[in-house]
Amino acid sequence: MFLVMLAPALVLVLVMLMDYRNISVLGQSAEQILSKNYKSINAALQIRRSLEKNQTRLLYQFFQTQIQTPPSAPLSFLQDADIEQILGICRENITEPGEEAIIKDLYKILETYRIKWKGIANRDAEIHGLGSQIYAFIATTDRFNDKLNDLILLNEQAMEKAETQTRLIADQTIRYSITLLIIAISFTFLLSYLLSGRISRPLTILADTMATVKEGSGRYPRININTNDEIGFLAQQFNRLFERLELFDHRSAEQFIQVQSKADQAEVAKASFIADLSHQLKTPMTSIAMSIGLLFEKGDALTEVKQKKLIETAMEECLRLTALINELVDIAKLESMVRPLKKEVLAIDRVVTETLQPLMHQAEEKGVQIKIHIENTISRVAIDSLRFPWVLTNLVGNAIRYTDKGGLVEIRIKKEGHRCHFQCMDTGSGIDPEFLPKIFDRYSQFSEREKSGTIGLGLAIVKEIIEQHGGDITVKSRVCKGTEFEFWIPIGDIRRE
Repeated sequence: MFLVMLAPALVLVLVMLMDYRNISVLGQSAEQILSKNYKSINAALQIRRSLEKNQTRLLYQFFQTQIQTPPSAPLSFLQDADIEQILGICRENITEPGEEAIIKDLYKILETYRIKWKGIANRDAEIHGLGSQIYAFIATTDRFNDKLNDLILLNEQAMEKAETQTRLIADQTIRYSITLLIIAISFTFLLSYLLSGRISRPLTILADTMATVKEGSGRYPRININTNDEIGFLAQQFNRLFERLELFDHRSAEQFIQVQSKADQAEVAKASFIADLSHQLKTPMTSIAMSIGLLFEKGDALTEVKQKKLIETAMEECLRLTALINELVDIAKLESMVRPLKKEVLAIDRVVTETLQPLMHQAEEKGVQIKIHIENTISRVAIDSLRFPWVLTNLVGNAIRYTDKGGLVEIRIKKEGHRCHFQCMDTGSGIDPEFLPKIFDRYSQFSEREKSGTIGLGLAIVKEIIEQHGGDITVKSRVCKGTEFEFWIPIGDIRRE
């Protein structure tokens, strides 16, 4: 297609080159012709002026000798060397047929002109009998002028002819160029139309065929290949894809039956977990390896700022790995505990204070304020002392993580009947509404979790722990406004002190 579309462009370039060449040659030719014609005309006019000057001087001296008695001086010989020199210019610029014959006649007349003049000049002071010789001299001068007029007329006609021919050639060049351009443009439009049809038809057929494909149907169409170009290659690849999809569907159906009969939901969850974990581990490990590799190989050549930046990057990625490993440990503990541990009756204010104490320093460093409000109506709750604190740590830790400097994280605990009601509110970035329905699903991923380096287990663990305590949890959030988690657990049997 590129080669075909290149043809009109080459035609246009050829037209431009031909026009440039024709115009250049035309200009140079016209310039040379007109220049030589102008030199011949100018030389003829100069000779005519010299002849008129000589004739005027002759008549002036002749009439002066007629008045003075005796004559004052003999007639002096006029200088005519300039006439011959100027006539040589005409001989060197012969361009037109017949011009050479005229110049030869001019040279002959010039010899006669000189002879006539010498005959007049040699009579000394004798003026008798000069009349007939002067008349003969004037007649020779007239003949000289007539030939000069012929030379001028011939060159003027040549200039007019050259002008006419130049105009005709220019008009012909313009018509020729316009014709070629029209042909090139028409050819381009026709070629574009044919190419568009040739390209669009097989693509339309391909699109219509693809529209009939149904996922998992087990039967896929076959596309007829009529060309050997890129579109034919694309259709061939689609046919190969359909063959593989058909084979894949058959194998998937068989594997699904086998897996369904041999595996349970936990097995599928673990497989998904491994896939997500490998994805999450890859990025920090790669970053750590690159940072340490640069420090090892080019540590001495790097600036202190660059070294510090690489160390900070490695440290951040280590923290991400630590968070991932902690989640793995927690989920392992959770799954190993088939039965909930024995609950203990504990003071809720002490549990909350001791649990959140490590997070207070983290919030202070980030510039986030933590406020805790516990009603006096509730003092002790029956909880799993090992796992329930993890609920508070996870919810408050997430709140701090997604709250900017100057923000607020607030925990409110109150009694509602036989329940202990908890609220964890923050002024952080919030959660997009599209992620809220799946926020408590295991291994669910969304942008905030990926940025923090977690794998989507924390809130799932929180929900399972709360449900094992016999409670429930809900969430409300607005983007850029904050998030609020609410959950409750039964107060339980607190008579044991």
